[in-house]
Amino acid sequence: MEMNLTNQTNNGEGQCDNPVGLYAYACFYYGVHDYLSVILCCFGIPANIVNIVILTRKTMRTPINIILTGIAVSDMLTMLSYLLYAIHFRVMYGLDDDRPGKNTYGWTLFLVVHICLTITTYTISIWLGVCMSIVRYVYISSLGTRKPGADERRSCILVTIVFTLSIIAYIPKYVTTKIVNVNSTEVYRLQSFEIQSPNLSPLQTAFVWIFLVVGKWIPCLLIIVFGILLVCTLHKSKKRTEKLKGAQTKARLKQHTRTTAMLLVIILMYIISELPQTIVLVISYVNKDYLDYILLGDTIDMICLINNSVNIVLYCAMSKQFRDMLWSSLCCVFRLSDPRRYTTVQTTVTHTCPTKNVCYEP
Repeated sequence: MEMNLTNQTNNGEGQCDNPVGLYAYACFYYGVHDYLSVILCCFGIPANIVNIVILTRKTMRTPINIILTGIAVSDMLTMLSYLLYAIHFRVMYGLDDDRPGKNTYGWTLFLVVHICLTITTYTISIWLGVCMSIVRYVYISSLGTRKPGADERRSCILVTIVFTLSIIAYIPKYVTTKIVNVNSTEVYRLQSFEIQSPNLSPLQTAFVWIFLVVGKWIPCLLIIVFGILLVCTLHKSKKRTEKLKGAQTKARLKQHTRTTAMLLVIILMYIISELPQTIVLVISYVNKDYLDYILLGDTIDMICLINNSVNIVLYCAMSKQFRDMLWSSLCCVFRLSDPRRYTTVQTTVTHTCPTKNVCYEP
């Protein structure tokens, strides 16, 4: 997300005096992006904390919820880092502001951490989205005959592997991002490189290909493929529900359908946030001209931040179990009701579902 951050101002220098075409849009949106991103992060960070708290409750631990918890952790880290970056480098000073205090060694070191962290967490998030679609497809295809405990352990291992491999994959980026002193002053800059440069070192070339292929192209393709498979599975599940007899069996399959539908919405959000920027990135790579990708950088960031923060809205809108658990937790924390009523709500959340009560995985 922040690959060309340090070059963004220079590439557009002077263009906002008389903007034309894409420059006009970039200059217009630049004026509102900073404050919108701060507001969105202030909403998204506590929202993801709530997601983590609710999804890790004992009665909510399922294979899908474990993966969704990993996504919430990744999204929270992304937004926390972006909030600090936006406040200091965009709201307080601005990209073209070189006043003392902006580019100190400490803040430049933070910028290095921010760039490396956001690239890593976005890769973690999209790959966990892929894992979520695969796990749900396998579960629906097996008609829920797999042992829940074993699947939960596999999901924990899967989340750990995605976090670990994503961190390892971007080691070339970590070791090639350096801080340089400007003219022996107290101003520091990042020693960056252009993707299209023909003089990249082996580590820089490795990072470029990892970012393009592993971080963008492959996960986008996989999440689209398994999203389509889930749509087909959902259609078959609806037909199967109509033929079955028994209220409990029908209720269970309807719960499967609602769960799959909600996960499809989450997958769609990933496609909306990742596919357009991936297409622009591919076109830029083919044409060896990344200016359009840089000019759309703020818009891409905003779409990704929206995707990072809306999950709690989807959960509350499409899952009664999540709403009940959230309400019971709020009652306990803020003492909105007496303990006896809280116990009743908790018991209802735990035992009224026809199968094990969970947020997304019946």
